[in-house]
Amino acid sequence: MDPVTHAISGAALARAIPKHHLPPLQLIFLILLTMAPDADIVLRLFSETTYLLHHRGLTHSILLIPLWAWLIFTLSSRRIRENPSMPWLIGAALSMHIFLDLITTFGTMIMAPLSDWRASLDLVFIIDPFFSALILIPLLLGLIWKGQKRKMGILSLLLMCGYLALTYSNQQQAINLTRNAHPDAASYNAMPLAFSPYHWQLIAIYPDRYARASVNLKPGFSGSRTLVDESFANGMISTSMSSPDHIEWQELPAMQSVAGWDALPGTEFYAWFSSYPVLLDRGEDHIDFGDLAFGSGAPGVRPAFQLHIDMSGSSDGNGSAMAAHAAERTKPRAWLIWRNNRRTELTHASVPFSWLHEFGTD
Repeated sequence: MDPVTHAISGAALARAIPKHHLPPLQLIFLILLTMAPDADIVLRLFSETTYLLHHRGLTHSILLIPLWAWLIFTLSSRRIRENPSMPWLIGAALSMHIFLDLITTFGTMIMAPLSDWRASLDLVFIIDPFFSALILIPLLLGLIWKGQKRKMGILSLLLMCGYLALTYSNQQQAINLTRNAHPDAASYNAMPLAFSPYHWQLIAIYPDRYARASVNLKPGFSGSRTLVDESFANGMISTSMSSPDHIEWQELPAMQSVAGWDALPGTEFYAWFSSYPVLLDRGEDHIDFGDLAFGSGAPGVRPAFQLHIDMSGSSDGNGSAMAAHAAERTKPRAWLIWRNNRRTELTHASVPFSWLHEFGTD
């Protein structure tokens, strides 16, 4: 979830839970605290791959909430420690952050460090103006009706829950569309797309492939899409957005359908990081994989986090002629391609908490 929504949710908690209004500094403290788990962004100072390996890891673990809450409370000022409700508020703020990340599609390691499983409920796109506005508007009204601040905070949380009930209902409708179109698939999922709670990506999962489609469950409602440039909107969702009555399906081979895929550099990390890894392109000197969860394979979308494997071992990831000439004596190299086409070489061959896997095999 975006930092602004995390901050707004902290304000809602600070208004809703205490029976008495918090002092301004304690209110600001809780707002900042709901953003605190994303302090793991400092890992980017080491490398971008280190950041991706451990983002939403230890700082987002439900197992470690008591530890982080105790540490934060212990290091807080005397006035904060004198507030008897503050330990509960600190725990609630940390829990709210984890919950808001959990409802998105990125994946959150809620069981770290005992597991590197990336949990996701796939209910809300990572930036959802409607979701954020529903939490914010009652808080703004509380600034007008100062005597109703706590009620407005409670209303913010209720509206948040109501919106999640809507998106859950839409998700189930999208999954049913997928099940009806692909009754022989092994399993199904639907992932939220940008701009509207009615925009969904449908995914039918087969052992060796995926079938996907983009659908607007309410074709007459485009949400916040009208507020942005058309090319930007298409790059975020798809140039092929179907209606529920006429769904256009694509089929893409799964990454694991490629013979010897697990021996290629970067694939151990990518199999862990991605939700639905697919083969996008394959040539004599390269293999490209993508993740349906980050837009790969959808027509017109500018995807994020694609895996490019240069079989020639080119130092720039583009398969230069000189590198191709030395292919027989150069090992393949893997590159992670970000949405803006920035390239990061995957120097890590393992996954987070790899010591757990080694311990389990002993």
